[in-house]
Amino acid sequence: MLVKICGITTPEMARKVAASGADYIGLLFTSYSPRQIDLDIAKQICDVLKDYPTQVVGVFFDETLEQIKAIDAALNLDVIQLHGDLPRASVNEFTHKPIIYVADGKDLPSCLDPTKDLLLYEKITPPAQSEFRFFIAGGLDQSNVLARIEETNPDGVDLSSGVESSRGVKDFGKVRDFLALLRPTYYGAYGGMFVPELLIEPLHDLTKAYHEIALADEFQHEYLALLKNFVGRPTALTEVKNFAAAIGLKHVYLKREDLTHTGAHKINNALGQCLLAKKMGKTRIIAETGAGQHGVATATACAMLDLECVIYMGQVDVDRQAPNVAKMRLLGAKVVPVLDGSATLKDAVNEALRDWASSYEATHYCLGTALGAYPFPQICARFQAVIGNEAKVQFEQRTERQPDVVIACVGGGSNAIGIFQAFIPDEKVKLVGVEAGGYGVGVGQNAARFQSGRLGVLHGNRTYVLQTQDGQIADTHSISAGLDYAAVGPQHSDLYSIGRAEYDVASDQEALDAFQLLTRSEGIIPALESSHALGYLMRVAKDLPKDSYVLVNLSGRGDKDLPGLIERGLVNVTN
Repeated sequence: MLVKICGITTPEMARKVAASGADYIGLLFTSYSPRQIDLDIAKQICDVLKDYPTQVVGVFFDETLEQIKAIDAALNLDVIQLHGDLPRASVNEFTHKPIIYVADGKDLPSCLDPTKDLLLYEKITPPAQSEFRFFIAGGLDQSNVLARIEETNPDGVDLSSGVESSRGVKDFGKVRDFLALLRPTYYGAYGGMFVPELLIEPLHDLTKAYHEIALADEFQHEYLALLKNFVGRPTALTEVKNFAAAIGLKHVYLKREDLTHTGAHKINNALGQCLLAKKMGKTRIIAETGAGQHGVATATACAMLDLECVIYMGQVDVDRQAPNVAKMRLLGAKVVPVLDGSATLKDAVNEALRDWASSYEATHYCLGTALGAYPFPQICARFQAVIGNEAKVQFEQRTERQPDVVIACVGGGSNAIGIFQAFIPDEKVKLVGVEAGGYGVGVGQNAARFQSGRLGVLHGNRTYVLQTQDGQIADTHSISAGLDYAAVGPQHSDLYSIGRAEYDVASDQEALDAFQLLTRSEGIIPALESSHALGYLMRVAKDLPKDSYVLVNLSGRGDKDLPGLIERGLVNVTN
């Protein structure tokens, strides 16, 4: 469904709307409209939109032909939208670029080309059959748009007053709500369902089960009881005064996901998905894992729920995460080493998807992070939201305020989206995701998708992906096995694009320094993944007000990492 937001009047709103995935932005130049803009503002908007695929539409009502040509020459518009009698007689002046022509029931100009031009039906009903693609417009809002779409079957919708807080003033929240309504599988411009035909049916079945089973009160009561009595929630909020003092701050708090059963946040999602799968009648669970925490969590959930469990794991990760491999096998899971490609997480995902495509009638794929084809990002985010929901209440109880900054490491992005969600509505709270900076900025030296990646499609979703110049998936590196995935969850791409969250990096060495400092100063051994969030904080602490209130999601504990670090001499274990 194409979406056009008409009557944009500021560069900042244009940027936000484009970043959210609108296909077209309409600029009005007519003198009697409250949405009129002058040429200088229009130029600023066009400059902003150069970084986005969104097309700029010049919308003309009563302008002369000379005025329209002058504006087009100044802005190099992508599309011309024509209303009124003059454009009807002069439409052939603009056949060098796409035209949106407002249909009024009269014969269409013969020069319109159905291969590139579109019609807009505002005051009349579209015909049942048309060779042209077309938009519908006129009084559309959330209460009527779906009915109008069902009635007319358009190619797109044109929105203006229905996404305004007052006449002529766009409300970004309403724009976002509209896009979510029209594109439920997307987060703004990111997400979707880019999969082989074989996976369409199981994804649709999973979507239906998620909405009908997982969101029902009965399921939620059972799931929340398991979180309390099996997982050990709520987890603690711990103030780390010694660590804070060492980096020049006063108030640093950790959300202690390392204290969950299995030692990481992964159990929240794995348990939820496995419970849903059992209620769907599935008997077999497959999963991918990198650092091994999701594999352990899935194997644990399967043991408790009496489900067969198969874990795909890249051979590189099998070698460097031996303690977790042993745990999975002890719990009854079959661990399948993956030798293809880089033999890391992306390759494990590939193998899990191949398995699911041929076995989905009895099998559920328990994807471990907030990415992949819809509905996986939504499911994972839902089950991980408990982190942020708890933390927000705990923080206010402890400090009588909310944090200034919330920080979390980002691989696929499950722990980060889990803690971010509760704070997204409060724009006073700064959200920072920390990627793996590795040991350099070159291809294969890091896993910094927002620093070095570009828009692409991987494992079923449109998001930021690390790629080579010819579009192949690039090799990645991180000292942490849980952060070396080549893509990032689509909701993070959305938060980045609209500017609601910032994403930075921590290098291997910064993560190791943080690992050592937290261990020695607080008696808490963090996972290497979480150490990246702490390493970033150590670097930027000097730039923060000393009395800032900082919340870091400690996504897991580091006992899984310790043997490998000791073997490689990367941590000091001498007195």
